[in-house]
Amino acid sequence: MDNNLASCIEVVAPELTRIIPRFFLLLSAIIIVSFVACPRLVDSQSESLQLNTTFEDLQNAQSAGAKPSEMQPLISQMNSIVDLETQLQNLPLQDSPRGAQLREQINNTLKSVDMQAIQLETIASQRSRIDHIVAYSSGIVCAIVCTAAYHYGILLYKRYRRKRTFRMTISRK
Repeated sequence: MDNNLASCIEVVAPELTRIIPRFFLLLSAIIIVSFVACPRLVDSQSESLQLNTTFEDLQNAQSAGAKPSEMQPLISQMNSIVDLETQLQNLPLQDSPRGAQLREQINNTLKSVDMQAIQLETIASQRSRIDHIVAYSSGIVCAIVCTAAYHYGILLYKRYRRKRTFRMTISRK
């Protein structure tokens, strides 16, 4: 039995010495191809991540109290990004300079919209805080004015009652 195993190893060993380098050559070729093809996947992942953060910032700006007239330019820029993405998907693979230019334009527009959305969120939240402060302080001022008017009204009523009391004449019936 040991003889069969030794003869099998002698037969398989030369085959392995030829297969192992071919395997490593194939593995290295797959790794190189994946690194060459990977930037497009990484770009699309980073674009989708940037797109998600931009949408979140737009929603935060809207929930912070941004007006529709302030949101309109950002929404039109987001629509232009969708148009650019459609153009990018319709490009043939051979047109890589145009595709790179479109990707760069999409990334620049996304970054611009994201920054504008963050600024708009900050402005809208400040405006809503100021509105709340004005509303609460005007309520306090109205309460003070009403208290002063009530107090002055009570004073006038007491003065009227006092004058009326002193003007009374006592008469017999």
